[in-house]
Amino acid sequence: MRIVPAVFTALTLVSSAPAQESTLQGIGFAQAEEGTWYCLHHEPGEALACAREHCLEQAPEQECAPTAWCYPARWSGTMTLWLSDFHTTQVLCGMPDEATLQEVLAGLCWFNKDATSCDLTQIVDPNGKEQAMEGMTFPGGASDTGSNASGEVPQTTE
Repeated sequence: MRIVPAVFTALTLVSSAPAQESTLQGIGFAQAEEGTWYCLHHEPGEALACAREHCLEQAPEQECAPTAWCYPARWSGTMTLWLSDFHTTQVLCGMPDEATLQEVLAGLCWFNKDATSCDLTQIVDPNGKEQAMEGMTFPGGASDTGSNASGEVPQTTE
């Protein structure tokens, strides 16, 4: 299975979603070195400000930056990208289902030429219920697995 068509399809589904009632919630993320925080709200400014406020409360000595907003929230997730000399967090939101979220995150890791691997750390469902993830690792573009020329994303390890 090629991830590029899956990513394109997922992004098309997100961007072409029909107009919904204002009761749908969006999700906003803020990040600092210490972690990632999110809030649900139908207004982007409110969701991002709320997420940043949580970040400032729990990581007061760090710079907290708003990093992602999706409306509707749908399925969201965070993963740690492991690079040769440090790590960073990737946030993805607005995916139509959990399987697509995991496939797109795996593809983002696979096509990052500097990532040695990535760990899925958290999934947030459309209602804001979060699930900590353990043991789900994706190969990165800099890994031995990532260096093959097939263009296909290898299987996830658990």
